[in-house]
Amino acid sequence: MKKTTLILSFLIAAVSVITLGSISELNAQSTGTITGTVVDAETGETIIGANVVIEGTTTGASTDIDGKYTIRDIEEGTYSFVFSYISYQKQTVTGVEISAGETTNLDIALSSETEELDDIIVSASAILDNEVGLLRQRQKSISFNDAISAEMISQTGSSNAADAMVKVTGASVVEGKYVYIRGLGDRYSSTHLNGSELPSADPNRKSFQLDLFPSSFLENLVTVKTFTPDRPGNFSGGIVDVSTVDFPENTTLEFSTSTTYNTQSSFNTTLLDQKGSSDWYARGSSSRTVPDIFNNIDPVEVPSQQTARTNQEQAELLDRMANAFNPEMAPRDRDVPINQSYSVAYGSVEQLFGRDLGIMGSITYGRDYSSANNGVNGSYSLIGNVESTDSLTSSLLLDDRTGQSETNLGGMASLSYKLHQNHRFSAKYLQTQSGISEGRFLEGFWTELGSATYQSRVASYTERGLQSLQLKADHYFPEFLNITAELRGSFSANYQDEPDLKYFTNRVTFVPQVDQLVYSDLGGNNPPPTRYFRFLNENNMNLNVDFEIPLAFAKMPTGKIKIGGSYLDITREFRQRRFDYERGNGFRLVEYTLENGPDFNGYFSQTGIIGTASNGNYQFGNLITEAVSEKSNYDGLQSTRAAYGMLELYLTERLRFIGGARIEDTSIEMISFDEDQPKGELKNVDILPSVNLIYSLSDNMNLRAAYTNTVARPTFRELAPYSTFSFRGDFVFQGNSSLTRTLIKNYDLRWEWYPRPGEIFAVSGFYKDFDDPLERVIRSDIGNKTASIQNVDQAIVYGVEVEGRKRLNNISNLFRYIELGANFSYVHSEVDIPERELVLIRESDPNPSTKRQLQGQSPYLINANVSYNNPGPLGVVATLSYNTFGDRLLSVAEGATPNLFERSYSTVNFVVNKTIGQHFAINLAAKNLTNPEIKVSQQYKGAEYINESYQRGRSISLGLKYSF
Repeated sequence: MKKTTLILSFLIAAVSVITLGSISELNAQSTGTITGTVVDAETGETIIGANVVIEGTTTGASTDIDGKYTIRDIEEGTYSFVFSYISYQKQTVTGVEISAGETTNLDIALSSETEELDDIIVSASAILDNEVGLLRQRQKSISFNDAISAEMISQTGSSNAADAMVKVTGASVVEGKYVYIRGLGDRYSSTHLNGSELPSADPNRKSFQLDLFPSSFLENLVTVKTFTPDRPGNFSGGIVDVSTVDFPENTTLEFSTSTTYNTQSSFNTTLLDQKGSSDWYARGSSSRTVPDIFNNIDPVEVPSQQTARTNQEQAELLDRMANAFNPEMAPRDRDVPINQSYSVAYGSVEQLFGRDLGIMGSITYGRDYSSANNGVNGSYSLIGNVESTDSLTSSLLLDDRTGQSETNLGGMASLSYKLHQNHRFSAKYLQTQSGISEGRFLEGFWTELGSATYQSRVASYTERGLQSLQLKADHYFPEFLNITAELRGSFSANYQDEPDLKYFTNRVTFVPQVDQLVYSDLGGNNPPPTRYFRFLNENNMNLNVDFEIPLAFAKMPTGKIKIGGSYLDITREFRQRRFDYERGNGFRLVEYTLENGPDFNGYFSQTGIIGTASNGNYQFGNLITEAVSEKSNYDGLQSTRAAYGMLELYLTERLRFIGGARIEDTSIEMISFDEDQPKGELKNVDILPSVNLIYSLSDNMNLRAAYTNTVARPTFRELAPYSTFSFRGDFVFQGNSSLTRTLIKNYDLRWEWYPRPGEIFAVSGFYKDFDDPLERVIRSDIGNKTASIQNVDQAIVYGVEVEGRKRLNNISNLFRYIELGANFSYVHSEVDIPERELVLIRESDPNPSTKRQLQGQSPYLINANVSYNNPGPLGVVATLSYNTFGDRLLSVAEGATPNLFERSYSTVNFVVNKTIGQHFAINLAAKNLTNPEIKVSQQYKGAEYINESYQRGRSISLGLKYSF
């Protein structure tokens, strides 16, 4: 804790010194600033080059390439501002108050000029509260979008992007980080940052960890649910596009801290791996490396125990190898404090060569602890046939204790420079580092041990890191067909290091003769005590170029053409080493049975040479040998080259057409180090068409229809044929090199109505047709409790979404601060069970269903919230939110054994934000109030069989933020 405080103090002091000059200048200002965005009232597109001036003066500005303007150094007072652009009606906004040292935001929508209409004059009080940018972005967007503005994120008290996503229709947030859209798993979703796809920091998942982005730097969150050719085609559920601010409205420096009490872990003991000297800043792998002696010798040159008994040199080599490792193999109960987090964020706009330079940066640090001490882990199967068997047979039923300590350190920095009103460059750098220490103890019945008790222990540490650099250039060429060009390049590297994952099992037998419990090895073909070392490194380069050419007829905008291309290159390296304990001659675990339990540390510290026999031969305790498995090491390569063309056209005044196609040439190779293993390989050229029609029923009501084609591709890990042990769930997962990609046809229909600013009512319907969808299955033919992945022939998913957001200030003054929001998604999915599975199922069930639910799909989703938003003198924003989902198929079982489902549960969160003066804000949050049981189970003839069950505990957090 002392180290944590020291580094945080250093970081805060450094940022304070850097920004001291800017803050002093800000406090000394006696003038104000006005800024905002100008958009087309009909299309919602930003207008480049619109003029904004203070009425009666020549002071003003033009909108830049994003349609934004800024006028600084305005004396305090009340003004009128005139907005104009060729072929648009001039609009004057009166009564705009400018305060010293503050920034006023004023967004304007300009209407096309006609002979019948005069210039527009409107009072500022009528539009200052209008979320023009957000509403126009969603109402006039070319695809099915759900958008959340920075204002709404702030009002709900969301601390990060993941918290804010709970308000999105059809979205569910898993583990507080990962977002699933329309109930589909992360395979069918994608996360983008400012338009560029982000790689996941977790190499086994596609989803990005959205809790990384602090809410203070978010401009908006847009969830895209239909494909358009200017976006990558590897999604079906949706794309979450996180937009960050390029040019802050004010110079700001924020410090925040929070503490969280969890009812299950805080101030209690929990199982964790041994401590590492660098765990406190998520660099714990450095103290858990493979000993050098194993790096300097070829495993095939290591002598056997048999020959080393009579050879001193060989015996001493085995002794050095056996004693090179830390003998601590089991997790230990450790005292844990309350959770804590800290952050510092800075943003400003400076002048460089007379042009705006936007500077933003943030640093976050947190430590979280969790535990589950009353968990259950089981395994069940159908023995016999359905007609004569009334229950499932248990092969495993264990009590489950787990603990986790997670350290997160992240930073984000951004520079944006306006070389000219029509030319802008930006660079964004993102880095996140996490370290997770875990412990697990399983104990109970295993059918193979009869009356003996089975025990399993795991201690692990996982370190993950992600670095991402985004470069972007935006250009507007008014002299050349009014073309806009956007060039983006993103370069990222992520890794996962799992050093020294320790795993061993044993049996416990009561021996009446000695009236004592005896601990012994499992023996037979069961795995010996093992230490795993795994390392994965992935590099990602993504290049994009887009050109947009507006179309006009008789000086009236009628549409635009958009063309472009992209290149994606991904390389991955995965390496695994495994070290097994080999029991020495005359040495058994039973010798370390004590009256009060086993002495495992004593057992694993008895390594190498422990004596000599009467004949002079060396006697050995535990020896450690490296188990060579080339199959467990692989390289992955992926490249995707894409080009697209898209046309947006107003067919009539109210009917808009958006159509085109994208072609993606993708090559994926997974090459195992074992030359006898088949190569995982995909080579596909996919043409992905997209057609969207939007009909404006009125100025605030749309009817949308879309038909699109998209794809979903297997991950490197799914193509790799090697097996890995899963910490949670106790499953072994083995990849499948014969997988192919999934082709998806999407049909969408939506009616949407925007009655007032900040309000929406919408009803959507969708239908999806999947060719060769991917499913997770249990396969006993390749090992006990072994999961794998497979393609099935066909699947369909269809459903309906209903959304409503309503402010009650027009109903009664009593409810003027109350806002309601709710959305409901119903989804039905069907998969045709492969014939090879049906043959196996019919051996136990002569009349099985030929269809099942799509793996990972929830049949329903419900999000609801009620907010009290009083930003005035009281300065209180409070939100009560509720979320639930329907049972989703986790894994397909083998034969007629029932499938495994992740069962439905509900969460309730309550968040209160209170501003104190001009600089302080306090946040109180109570999360997971219902503390539901999280479980995976099977159902058979009305009975439930639990495979996994645990609870996370309730959390209460208190946060403080200081900003100036």
